[in-house]
Amino acid sequence: HNQTRSGTPIHWDLSSSTQIEVYVNSANSLGITSTKVQTISQSSVDAWNNRSRISMRKNETPGTNQEGLNEVYFSDDPSVFNGLGVLGVTLVSFNQSSGQILEADVLINDSYPFSTTKEDQNFLGNVLTHEFGHLLGLGHGQVIGSTMFYALARGQSDVSDDDAAGLYSVYPNSNPLLGSVTGKIIGGRNLLAVFGAHVQAISVKTGKVLGSTLSNYDGTFQIDGLPRDDQYYLYTSPIEKKGLPDNYSNVQNDFCESSGAYRGSFYQSCTTSAEGFPQAIYLPLASSSVNAGNITIRCGLDTPPAYLQNRHSISATFQMNTNFSSGVGGSFVGYFSSSDVIHSTKDYFRLNLDSIDWSKYSSADDLFLEVKVMNQIFYSMYKSNLSIKRSQSGIENVPTQYIMANDGWVNIDSIGRFQINRSNSSDNDFEIRVTPHAPETPDFNPGIPFTKSDIFPVYSDFGDNLYFYLVVATIVKANGDGSYSQVSAKTYTISDNSTCPDAMNTYSVARYGATGSSSSDSNSNNLRQNLTCATVEDINSSGNGGGPGSFFVGVFLSAFFAYTLSKYRKMA
Repeated sequence: HNQTRSGTPIHWDLSSSTQIEVYVNSANSLGITSTKVQTISQSSVDAWNNRSRISMRKNETPGTNQEGLNEVYFSDDPSVFNGLGVLGVTLVSFNQSSGQILEADVLINDSYPFSTTKEDQNFLGNVLTHEFGHLLGLGHGQVIGSTMFYALARGQSDVSDDDAAGLYSVYPNSNPLLGSVTGKIIGGRNLLAVFGAHVQAISVKTGKVLGSTLSNYDGTFQIDGLPRDDQYYLYTSPIEKKGLPDNYSNVQNDFCESSGAYRGSFYQSCTTSAEGFPQAIYLPLASSSVNAGNITIRCGLDTPPAYLQNRHSISATFQMNTNFSSGVGGSFVGYFSSSDVIHSTKDYFRLNLDSIDWSKYSSADDLFLEVKVMNQIFYSMYKSNLSIKRSQSGIENVPTQYIMANDGWVNIDSIGRFQINRSNSSDNDFEIRVTPHAPETPDFNPGIPFTKSDIFPVYSDFGDNLYFYLVVATIVKANGDGSYSQVSAKTYTISDNSTCPDAMNTYSVARYGATGSSSSDSNSNNLRQNLTCATVEDINSSGNGGGPGSFFVGVFLSAFFAYTLSKYRKMA
């Protein structure tokens, strides 16, 4: 969320109307027709509507810089657009005391060669949808593939699940199908609060990040807008301090040995047998919220000891479903060394379902073992290919997957579905094989015209130094229309981390800014404040940064806007 200095989310007052009027002037010098501009603008508006209690209505206007109107127009104002470095700017005026938005304008660079093709990275709709998110009060996110991700990337014209959850958290509409997960991020022996940890909720059903947030000063967090009747793995990692409100200036991560940063890790219970087996939190249909309790940050990545002992063993003796007894399926965290990735060395593990009584499931259902191997959402930079070997049916390979969504985003996680053999139970002993491919090798994307930066935007900032993955196995049924529904998954009795905190050098962080205020400060809090969001080009094309065509996005108070542009140019 974009916030006031006191931490209040910046938002529209919906007491009189839940609809925000937006006025689009389509005049431009780029050769884009008025019809195209209005159509793309409408699509960007529609992407945000029906997600929460707030909506936008697009209007056309021939004017610019009109007082009292929320405008969208192309501009070549040199004080804002100095060359091609800035693509779009959102100017938000709000009340510093209440956080209420008074007016918001979106300016688009009239010199940048925008595309009108949705799949292109420089598609006009990518910038418009992102800037409309700021107009509604959202700040930047760091969930890969999301509209509000702080760097311009493919696929931002469509609002992702995380974006929708973020908007819902500001403007909830009491949707009975949505709920929240809460908890507290801690570290050290004294269970000290960790401020600014990035917490992502990953759906067991879809394998997608359906919501995320940053922990508060007291370590607490709340992820709203999550579909009920689903389970969620929680992945906690340090936040990159780029494009965040000033409130997060004091975020620290040097809580490990030798002042090292804590790393991304999964929420798991404290028992020794649970090491490397993330526990999924169930959000029931009958409950609006579930509390995960204390969740520790970690200085290392946990994987099951039995998996480590049997890595690359062709006999596949490691059973991924032995940790918990209830439910059908399983999950665990695995990894590859850099040598494994370079040489495409396989991982082997097993999921033995030959003793399952399938008669308790409807005989009319075609059942499948669904295996999801996820690494892209963690910025674990390689491509995994999936296959299985079963005792009777032999080897089944999952085709190499590069799934390009309608908005141009490219998903490389692997999903395989293997039909359950009801007539021969011994054939349901699955040996699962995962083969890694490095992004720098030709077989990373055979025949696919995408670069590493298309799939891992701004990888120099976010790339993880370990090649790890989360594998999740569930039982699904075919619905007859090409879709599948989950019918069984492992269930967990949630145990928090109060007895097993990590990151022993965790220390308390003071709140950013003054803790008190004079009477004059108090009076000035009621004045109109201005927030500026700028999309700034990363000129570094050496390959160490985002690469050609990659962009950084930053939110800054307008008083610091000129400095922001200068700072990024110095990075070139």
